[in-house]
Amino acid sequence: MKTWILVANSADAKILTTDSLRTGEIKLMRKLSHPESRKKISDLMSDKPGHYKTDSGVHGAYSNHDPKVVEADHFATQLVRELKVGWDQHKFQNLLIVAPAHFYGLLNKQLHVIANLKVTHLSKDYTRYSLNKLSSSLKEFAYPA
Repeated sequence: MKTWILVANSADAKILTTDSLRTGEIKLMRKLSHPESRKKISDLMSDKPGHYKTDSGVHGAYSNHDPKVVEADHFATQLVRELKVGWDQHKFQNLLIVAPAHFYGLLNKQLHVIANLKVTHLSKDYTRYSLNKLSSSLKEFAYPA
């Protein structure tokens, strides 16, 4: 049964595939990055939120969302689109997401677009792991001693 593994944080991601975590054989399918998530907050936003005035004379200010979270959410959307394409093409049956809890939350709120998907989550940031180290860590997670 083919499993895809998404190893991601708000700036980097790897999509890997395996037939079995027991054998420890994983193959890198794609690397993605989102350089905007690495930018400083000051580079992502204007000086202050804009203001508006309606025809009826109501004044207000636009809300000020955390630009780092907005960029992470954009990346999560991109990743879920990638997963949906693979799912729709029947390329995998199970999904393991290895991501820090906050980023997993951003992914999870969008995963509803993939019906009947079985997802397992490991709350770790393994984006900098080599394939060998990642393989042994995931094998240990799936089949603890």
